[in-house]
Amino acid sequence: MLIEDGQGSGRTVGITSEHRIKSECITLSMPEHTNILEGNTYTLFSPITPDGANPSAGIESPCFFYFKNTNNINMIITQIRVWAESNEYLDIYFGQEGTPVNGNTATPTNMNLSSGKIADGTFLGGTRITGMSGGIHFDRLRIPADDQDHTYSWKPGIVIPKNNIITIYAGNGGIATEASITFYYHEED
Repeated sequence: MLIEDGQGSGRTVGITSEHRIKSECITLSMPEHTNILEGNTYTLFSPITPDGANPSAGIESPCFFYFKNTNNINMIITQIRVWAESNEYLDIYFGQEGTPVNGNTATPTNMNLSSGKIADGTFLGGTRITGMSGGIHFDRLRIPADDQDHTYSWKPGIVIPKNNIITIYAGNGGIATEASITFYYHEED
């Protein structure tokens, strides 16, 4: 029995001395695959100084990012890169409810310049976005004042189904901050 290449070339598969098929493989992570082959990976960058009034460890601190997925396909956040002028921490919440107030529309950039796709969602940035409550406190990211970018990633990704929300709050506020969030859309097979 011969295993052929399926292209009609007549070439057959080679076998190693350990009885394994010889192959050359190109491995891509899902974000790389989605970016290169589907053109559906994005980044959202924001330089901002969140409001410093009444900061606390809870959701009374200033929300400066609001993401709501309006696509039928899951949105998956893979990483956030952050710089802060002085020590800061960010709290990430899932599933808050309400209508956001005081946010400015933000436009994610497609990371594949040959793709014409745009991100489907409501993306807001602002010094203090209000109007949300509840939700689940998912993570806290601590950013030291060392004049370096700090990248936080979630290998399995943060999966945001249609009409779900993720919000990001500045713990101290009043601190110049730059944040870049990378995400992609992927349909379940």
